[in-house]
Amino acid sequence: MEITGNNPLLRIGLITDIHCSAESWPAASAELRLCLDCWRDNDVDVVMQLGDLIQGSEMHKGDELQQVLSLLKEFSGDIRHVIGNHCLALPRQALLEALGLHDPFYSFSVEGFRCIVLDGMDVSVLRTPETPEDCRILALFRAHPELHDYCGAVGIQQSLWLTRELEGAERFGERVIVFCHFPLLPETTDHKHGLLWNHAWIAELITSFSNVQACLSGHYHYGGYALYHGVHFVVFPAFVNRHEHPRFICGMAELHHGWMVIKNQRNETLYRLPFH
Repeated sequence: MEITGNNPLLRIGLITDIHCSAESWPAASAELRLCLDCWRDNDVDVVMQLGDLIQGSEMHKGDELQQVLSLLKEFSGDIRHVIGNHCLALPRQALLEALGLHDPFYSFSVEGFRCIVLDGMDVSVLRTPETPEDCRILALFRAHPELHDYCGAVGIQQSLWLTRELEGAERFGERVIVFCHFPLLPETTDHKHGLLWNHAWIAELITSFSNVQACLSGHYHYGGYALYHGVHFVVFPAFVNRHEHPRFICGMAELHHGWMVIKNQRNETLYRLPFH
């Protein structure tokens, strides 16, 4: 992308919580195509789908995934996926294959930014823990059911990987944007929706690195924002609830040298967030 004047270094398309279902799909598909038009018209470099592509109904979950992915494939650009809790109504491996993912957590670098994608369902009631540390995380949840069984945690192996990614980005002089389906701060969600089980540990880890600029999430359907240790934590409203909050159905993040601008589908600026 050309870097002159006020042009951003990178444009990231954003959408979350589509919750494709058989009942809503005819109307939702038309509005989702408008999101594809928005990203094409604004020449985004990559689209981040922040999780919960499907509703996950027992009878129709496979069809739901096929329908929404078929439509998204009409977009000729790069689409990257974040694993959401509703997505795991399908077997994890089948889901990863359908989304074109080798691993549920991963990173990629573009224009001096390292984008780090977390798997917030790494430890959950849907998986047998892989390590003693993960067993303790799951046991802690079982002792505190108010944390919600539809949420999950970042496991110990992923935490070690995340640390290595943050250290690598620091060595290479890359600024970091973190993506996670679940919110990481209590002030950016509500009790009903919940947040990442081990949100406090992950939030402390990522904010301990001076090159981390933002964490972008979904899951809480009405959106939220907080600044913590200089890092912007932005939670985007759900596509499925678009008629309740029409100001954001989808949008994009424009990343500049010293700031980030969040815009909606009408190209209206919602946030102008300085980098530290």
